[in-house]
Amino acid sequence: MSAVSAAGIRPEQLELEITEGIFLDESPENLEMFQRLKRTGVRLALDDFGTGYSALGYLKKAPFDKIKIDQSFVRGAADRSSMNAAIISSIVGLAAALRMETTAEGVETHDDLDLIRGLGCSHVQGYIYGRPMTLSEALALLRAGDGRVVAKGYKSAREARSRTFRTIQVESGGHRYEAIVRNVSTRGALIEGLWNVPQGTGFQLVFGPDLMLDAEARWSEENRVGVQFAKAVEISALIGGAAPGLAGRTRIERAA
Repeated sequence: MSAVSAAGIRPEQLELEITEGIFLDESPENLEMFQRLKRTGVRLALDDFGTGYSALGYLKKAPFDKIKIDQSFVRGAADRSSMNAAIISSIVGLAAALRMETTAEGVETHDDLDLIRGLGCSHVQGYIYGRPMTLSEALALLRAGDGRVVAKGYKSAREARSRTFRTIQVESGGHRYEAIVRNVSTRGALIEGLWNVPQGTGFQLVFGPDLMLDAEARWSEENRVGVQFAKAVEISALIGGAAPGLAGRTRIERAA
């Protein structure tokens, strides 16, 4: 309360993050401390929920205002093969039933941000909006955006990528084009030479006579397209020899 008074703020403007480890000592004194804090008007948030010594009983014993969902459940949650989205949805539903807010920690990509919003999390914390900064830096950021901060980051989680420069054939909508692969990972690639490709467009990428991959456009900008493979592949298989029938050809046909 001395700190609140010295800062000249209202108690409800202060939010204390409590780690689950504090509950290892479930003494009456600890529980009384939570009650005293709550009576002052200070907000309490349960940090890193879902890890460590997590137990639903904590939510009953302490008067929390917010549950912070650990970043291990958030990062890559938009991956269709991940079960994290279902876990996050369950935590959000639990918090709503208990009239608590939720913060998703560690949001770094637009795909994860869209998922978190769709699942109903009330707050977002992560590098997609900004890294830890000083007060002066935070004020400058808000002034630059008229009080709003814009999410900036990659479309999806980026795996380790290998740089390459090779020509492949791209089949889509009954047409075949030539394009250049710039970067490649086990789940996707950056392709140049296809113009104004709508998000969600399906492709078949021909890397060789026996290597054809189904893929989908995740984003596009002018003649650059980020594609996601339908399934993970070995990078070494993709950066080998040239695709069939393309040796010595440099002309790039542009998709509409």
